[in-house]
Amino acid sequence: AATETAGDAALVGDHLGVSLEPVEASTSASDLTDALKLANSLAKRARGAEVLVVTDDAFSTSPDVALEVPLRVLTVGRERDNQAIAALAVRADPSGLKRTLFVSVANYSASMVGRSLQILADGVPVTARDLFLQPLTRADVVIDELPAGTAVVEARLTPATADDAPTGPPDYLPLDDAAWAIVPPDRLRRVLLVGPGNVYIQNAFALLPNVELYGATAAQWPTTTGKDKFDLIVFDGFVPADLPNKPILAFAPPQTSPLGVVLGTLAEFGMGQPEVNDPLLRGVDLTRLHIAQTQQMELPSWARAVLPGSDGPLMYAGVRDALPTAVFAFDIRDSDLPLQVAWPIMVSNLAGELLGLNSAALDPLAPSSPIDIPITPGAQGVRVTLPDGTVEILPPGATGASSVTFVTTRQLGVYRAEVIPAPAPSASPGASPTASPTASPTPDPSASPGTGVGTQDEPLLFAVDLFSSDESNIRPGDGARLVALGTDVPVDPADVGTARDEFWPLLAALTLLFLVIEWLVYERDGARRVLNGLRGLNPLRRRSAGKTA
Repeated sequence: AATETAGDAALVGDHLGVSLEPVEASTSASDLTDALKLANSLAKRARGAEVLVVTDDAFSTSPDVALEVPLRVLTVGRERDNQAIAALAVRADPSGLKRTLFVSVANYSASMVGRSLQILADGVPVTARDLFLQPLTRADVVIDELPAGTAVVEARLTPATADDAPTGPPDYLPLDDAAWAIVPPDRLRRVLLVGPGNVYIQNAFALLPNVELYGATAAQWPTTTGKDKFDLIVFDGFVPADLPNKPILAFAPPQTSPLGVVLGTLAEFGMGQPEVNDPLLRGVDLTRLHIAQTQQMELPSWARAVLPGSDGPLMYAGVRDALPTAVFAFDIRDSDLPLQVAWPIMVSNLAGELLGLNSAALDPLAPSSPIDIPITPGAQGVRVTLPDGTVEILPPGATGASSVTFVTTRQLGVYRAEVIPAPAPSASPGASPTASPTASPTPDPSASPGTGVGTQDEPLLFAVDLFSSDESNIRPGDGARLVALGTDVPVDPADVGTARDEFWPLLAALTLLFLVIEWLVYERDGARRVLNGLRGLNPLRRRSAGKTA
């Protein structure tokens, strides 16, 4: 029995080796639930089939599936020693003058280990910390100062450099020993407010770090030069005939425009339930909002309703022609929104989406997660440079969509996406803004552009990191919980004949019978002699012959 079992195991190992040889390792998370559902449906079609799962059984939750066939588990792996960078993020303080780095390092080993945490800014080492990690714990590190102008921060785990550091067992999964984060841009942002003047909007934007507000009236708009120098244009009760090719925030548009169709003015309407997970409503409470009147507007195809209404959206946002855009259907002076704590928080959220000042928007992606990259109208496509240096060109969508979806994010590291502009005739350099400052002095023209914002003028930087406890915790299980998912179901007689291998015994018997008949016909003389000889050996026939004689 032991020899037979060993032979079966060797046979299974040979088949596994052949099957797994073309499979490539990937950073993507596995989906064992769907895999077992597919295996169950295939195994039910064959008599006596069972499902074999080769796994380390190190995931935290069991698959949500029940199999109708037996299930066997072949566990792999012996060690649990691994350390990983579990989190990495860069955040700006309220003043916008400092960037703080947060790093979390996890020890999944049952032993105490010593590791060195190295921090690199744009590929240049800036600091290192020796960490002594207790078994099955995390250590959090906060670094307050990063070099000015840093675009990408990288964290690496290496063996401890101190002579007396307890090195501990080796790290068996180096894949999670490095992580990357995009630094929020710290360059000065210029905002132009066009309208009669609104102290509520001016005060809210004055509270934002690295934002300089300019002002102009609707009459001054046609003669305002240097419009391309602004990062955001706010229209208050006014919309020009030709919209600038910039991110836009609009309040109470008076007439139909590419920002939306205006159907009229409403004095009586109802407010719907806003989406609680919308990024513009993060930390915002609108349960006590009152609005006296609003423009009745249709929701454009490019937008999502942030604050729905009974007769049309009261506020919506989205990406219009690759440009972040938000529209308030009502004048905030016809509401009590500016008097609530929610107003400055909402403006901060708007700045995060329209200006790219939201640090959360730069959070890393999980491997194989898709990302939408804005693309300008008429652009030839998007050029994406992968961490290994390879380049992929994404063509623009056939339907004229304002973004393209990039899905090849299996590599860990930093990606760089650049819009390939359409050929354009040369133009004279733009003039300086003529709008008058409303909040601060003339900005420094030498301010360098930031990264990671994803607007039409700047490349989009995004990071892909393996922040997964299921992947980093390599402690192997025994497979018992997986075996419990399978059941030995008896074969239903009604199902006989539907399986792929039900008729082979009958076919084999018919084939053997046909071969015997063919041999008898071919060797009929010899067969006759053999038959006569057999008759002569019959004792009853011999006894009868003797009596006759």
